[in-house]
Amino acid sequence: METDSATTTCRYCGKELPKEAIFCYYCKRELITRPERPEADTQPGKINWLLIGGIGFVVIVALALIFFL
Repeated sequence: METDSATTTCRYCGKELPKEAIFCYYCKRELITRPERPEADTQPGKINWLLIGGIGFVVIVALALIFFL
């Protein structure tokens, strides 16, 4: 089967599609590849300041209770 420059072939089912197609109309599979999403907290050394602040607050309250009661 010959394809002209205005069409492409689906790599999954082999059907002929328009060149600008982003999914196959026949097998419903995506023809373009998208990059993977990065994980939310994959950066090493990233500090969660809210967690540190919460722990600090608990420590201050605990010390206040120990010394003033």
